[in-house]
Amino acid sequence: MEFLNKIKLIQGGMGVYVSNWRLAKAVAMQKLGITAGTVSGTGLDWVYVRLLQLGDPGGHVRRAMLAFDEKFGIRIGKKILDTYFVEGGKKPSSRFKNPPQQIVRALDGSDIIPLPSQPTVPVALSFDNDNIELLIATGFAEVWLAKEGHNGNIFINFLKKVELPLVYTMYGAMLADVDGVIVGAGNPDGLPAACSRLVNHEVVNIDIQVLYREPGEDFYVPFDPHQIAEGKFTQKPLVRPALLAIASLQALVQTLAQSQSEAPDGFIIEHHTAGGHNAGPQGPIRLDSEGQPIYSELDEPDLAAIRQVGRPFWLAGGYASHEKIQQALAAGATGVQVGSVFALAEESGMKAAYRTAIFNEIKKGTEDAALVKTTLFSPTGFPFKVVQLEGTLADDDVYAARSRICDVGLLQQRGFSKPDAEGRRHLFQRCSAAPVEGFIKKRGLPHNTESRRCLCNGLLSTVGLAQGTNTKEEPAIVTLGNHLNSIRRLSHQGQYQYWVQDVVVDLLGE
Repeated sequence: MEFLNKIKLIQGGMGVYVSNWRLAKAVAMQKLGITAGTVSGTGLDWVYVRLLQLGDPGGHVRRAMLAFDEKFGIRIGKKILDTYFVEGGKKPSSRFKNPPQQIVRALDGSDIIPLPSQPTVPVALSFDNDNIELLIATGFAEVWLAKEGHNGNIFINFLKKVELPLVYTMYGAMLADVDGVIVGAGNPDGLPAACSRLVNHEVVNIDIQVLYREPGEDFYVPFDPHQIAEGKFTQKPLVRPALLAIASLQALVQTLAQSQSEAPDGFIIEHHTAGGHNAGPQGPIRLDSEGQPIYSELDEPDLAAIRQVGRPFWLAGGYASHEKIQQALAAGATGVQVGSVFALAEESGMKAAYRTAIFNEIKKGTEDAALVKTTLFSPTGFPFKVVQLEGTLADDDVYAARSRICDVGLLQQRGFSKPDAEGRRHLFQRCSAAPVEGFIKKRGLPHNTESRRCLCNGLLSTVGLAQGTNTKEEPAIVTLGNHLNSIRRLSHQGQYQYWVQDVVVDLLGE
């Protein structure tokens, strides 16, 4: 993993398709070996299914899917194209056809799991093969497109909270020779070892968190690459990508470095001012007068302790300037991770209308603290940064007018109903942003639904893939970090658009 020590700038893996292959490729091609472009691995199956139904502008999805099939002598990509591609794009009045939701079941295909007779024996669950193929194919396609035509570094970013699709999409990315895997929003212990096993196409057990399980009871979904595509992926070993864990404080870094399975290859130390999901404050959560979590000195990382771990690390959250990068290097960091300034670049996947709206707010003189707020909108329970834009889910009136629906389900929790007289339990999936009555029926508490926004639909809308028709679409939710100085500087206070090359020159010099 010597190449890691040369990387000074990692582009953040933002949102759903904001950090798409175009953005990652543009970053990776600047200062080869010194930068790393990152694609977002979150919701790629949903993104690609919708791109195909829009007619696949530019033909890139079809090109990548056919390359996937050709490389391995399979027809998975062709099957996906046959299922979802719409020549010329769907009618504006038509809704998108959704892929199957990611639901785990008992091995017999039911949702009934009996009470355990041996609580310490892990229980295997099943996951649909069509879902697995779609996840692998889209992970491959996004990385393949990002790596096409250059030798720069391409990483892929995942949320640990979205646990079920992670390993399958990571495997697809590995089939496309991804250089690094970044994992945040949860403890990624076990993933470095899983990554190493997948290099040789070994069976990996995906741990599944289930609420209301019995003490000592564990659940997993086994993934055997030999059982997919008639084993055609497994003809030769893969190259092991670097695995970087996102952490906010030294305690998690130290714990992961001493992992009983395998330690990460490096760490991204993400300050709570970074965009997207953040770690919550230490101790009982306290809110300010605007309902934002209050952070303190306890939430500042101990960089001396992190240096002592002896693995490369990058600092994130407020490091988007040449001066801040020099400070990070002086503190012992290998480099920095930067997100928000790339999210507003022209190569970003963010819909142009939202980039323009943000620039307009900057032109009006809206201050950073008023434009970006830390909210408790996310169904994950993590604090989540939200840009305050009219017509989006940041607006309470827009939120109140939206019908609560959970038809994507990436952030759903899994849990058990109360057992009946015969000891049978039903395995359910629920989301706190879904209809309140259904959430409560699945053993949820009403107060956990308050203000919860649908991030799945909202983030798809942010990149121009909103579910709905030309008369009514799902509203977007836009995220950036708290520090917008680099955006203000490069856009000349919201007056001009800018590109990835402008960002990299600004941060690293000519």
